[in-house]
Amino acid sequence: MAVINDPIAATNIGRIGEIAAGVGGALDSQHVTIRPIPTSIGHYRVNHRCVIANTQAANARLFEVRNTHATNLLIPTRLILKWLQTGVHTAAIEDSLDVFKVTNFSAVDTTNTVTLTGSIKRQAMTAAPGGALLRGVTAAGAAAGMTGGTLTKDGASVGQLPKWLLAAQPTAGAIEPSVLDCFDDVNGTHPFVFAQNEGLIVENRVLLGAAAASVVYIDFSWAEVAAY
Repeated sequence: MAVINDPIAATNIGRIGEIAAGVGGALDSQHVTIRPIPTSIGHYRVNHRCVIANTQAANARLFEVRNTHATNLLIPTRLILKWLQTGVHTAAIEDSLDVFKVTNFSAVDTTNTVTLTGSIKRQAMTAAPGGALLRGVTAAGAAAGMTGGTLTKDGASVGQLPKWLLAAQPTAGAIEPSVLDCFDDVNGTHPFVFAQNEGLIVENRVLLGAAAASVVYIDFSWAEVAAY
């Protein structure tokens, strides 16, 4: 077992749950095992699929997660967005799906919503979704997106999935979705940590035309912890 003499490095490795061992001598490479965030509560995962509707509004909310717990913290560990055009648009247009951290999140949306539960990653964990409150826009879509909630967006987004939506749907070959891994920097950097009435949302950025046809897939994972 390698000995770590640098107290700062040792502390950092302990925080992200990594075990590094030198095998076979000082000149050999290290073997690193990345451990999940320690928690006595649970790790969770949820998926959501929704349609981008005709005349989809600017800043229309498609997905949201709010921490309802008075003391526990939510740490998002994965957020992957996939966006697939499925039909014609009134005109070609540049759009994006934007991810925002939100605060003062005292109430989730109540109109055009479905309640998402998700799954625990281990049987002994607290039942999903723990202290998280999850909402997605109805699967068939809604031009206004989800509405009725109370929240404050940060001044800038923390992730963007841009897409050039075509007036004519390509048919010459397979159509691949646009994909964004919003937390691709999570290993080795500080994750988002949501206290009570904090969370995140995914929204459509610009107003679309009378004809719009695309599908969004959202893959979200998180940990709930007592302290971090």
